Amino acid sequence: MKKFLMLALSATLLLTGCFGAGEKKDSGTKDSSKTETTATSGGHKEELIIGTSADINNLDLQKQQDAVNNIVLKLTHETLVFFTNEGTFEPRLCTSWEFEDDTHIVFKLHDGMKFSDGSPLTAEDIKFTYDMGLKNELSVLKGLKQVDVVDPLTIKLTIDSYSNEFVQSLSSVPVSIQSKKAYESGMKEPYLIGSGPYKLEKWEPDEYVTFVKNENYWGDKPGVSERITFKPIKEASTRAIALQNGEIDVCIDPSMDNLPDLEKDENVTVFTKPGTRLFYLGFNVTKAPWDNLKLRQAVAHAIDRKGIIDVVLQGKGLPQTTVLNRGLWSFYDDMPGFPYDVEKAKAALKESGYTPGEKLPLLISNETDYSQVAQFIQANLKEIGLDIEIQTVEPATLKTECVNLTQGLYLWRWNEDSKVDFVFRDLFYTGSKSNYSHFSDPKADELTDLVLTEKDSQKRLEDSKQLQEYLVEQVPQVPLYIKDLLIAYNKNLKGTYLYGGGNHDWRFAYVEQ
Repeated sequence: MKKFLMLALSATLLLTGCFGAGEKKDSGTKDSSKTETTATSGGHKEELIIGTSADINNLDLQKQQDAVNNIVLKLTHETLVFFTNEGTFEPRLCTSWEFEDDTHIVFKLHDGMKFSDGSPLTAEDIKFTYDMGLKNELSVLKGLKQVDVVDPLTIKLTIDSYSNEFVQSLSSVPVSIQSKKAYESGMKEPYLIGSGPYKLEKWEPDEYVTFVKNENYWGDKPGVSERITFKPIKEASTRAIALQNGEIDVCIDPSMDNLPDLEKDENVTVFTKPGTRLFYLGFNVTKAPWDNLKLRQAVAHAIDRKGIIDVVLQGKGLPQTTVLNRGLWSFYDDMPGFPYDVEKAKAALKESGYTPGEKLPLLISNETDYSQVAQFIQANLKEIGLDIEIQTVEPATLKTECVNLTQGLYLWRWNEDSKVDFVFRDLFYTGSKSNYSHFSDPKADELTDLVLTEKDSQKRLEDSKQLQEYLVEQVPQVPLYIKDLLIAYNKNLKGTYLYGGGNHDWRFAYVEQ
């Protein structure tokens, strides 16, 4: 019997709220990654204001999957297990878990947990949340067959077969535990009731969303800031100016053009670290002309990834060959893939039988960098005779068009920092809601299932590498680059958990005064 007893939760662990040792930053030193404590030695600002590139669009946990929503929902809701900055998993709402056998996992829960309305959080709420997730067909719960309440502090999950990553999937924000009582009460927005250190105060779409401390928080590590506000400022340079003027405390994704001024500002820290978010050029492989494999391969050869990094990102990124995010287990970037080669691109185009002439739409988001990257790709493809027309839309519109099969060529990104199945299955598996390429291939599906269930570590590694090679060869997308994490903030910001993919955790952040 394989057992995962995740610590006895000593006093030391309780002081960290079971969240693990995040990579906290020494705010007094630019480009630092030193660890700092989150305890306040003096006063702090009552409100922490974070300038973002996009506004939240949905707070119903199981009916959204956007990073911008997940970041704010971390304030208000908690999961059974927690993913740390070090790439490990720790208990959160549970104290431990144990595999009874390949298909039965038992979780022990903390006693005395509460929701923000003061009602108790028990095993019944875990069952209610996961049963609702199964009804909503959440991909993160794939393989879950049954949820049984053993007693108020014990829950047993039955999965259909052994999975290397099922427990890890329970750290995903959409499966944060919700209140059964709130839903049964008939209240209008029961999903707002959570067990996190904050609760929603007010949301003014396109202006701000503010969270205040949860007076019923059950944990030993509440937040420090009385209020945390997210303020959407879509123009990157405007966000940077707002930071320097003191209107916001954190500037997410500052413009490259603003970096020199930010780095000179003695009141600002500019922090960078290797990123994990993969930017890619995707194809709707069910729609002509992108249903033509050779044409897709021609495009893959025609794109100068290094040029994009040097010109658009000013060197702050790494080119990408494979479809997996950097840092994930089995990341395999040594394959040749489709290196930049105009002559090979032209040869593949000729072999495809496609005759250039019509304008080919490229759908992009109106967020930072996409326009410049799109223009670079447009110029690259012009060299082989393809005429690209850039169409800019809101992020939600882009995703809707991808889901509805109305897009052809599109520019997008994907971040996953802990589970390879969330890349293989979500992006490429037949029928996945996040499979915007609408790629469907029996071999890829079979290999995806093997990577998830194979117990032999060496065989699993070989399967993952084979799958990566196959997906790159089939080109449902062209992996482009991983952009460095770049964030600027008030030099007195403390208590940060900054992740390379941008899915930061602001629960314990504050500005010291």
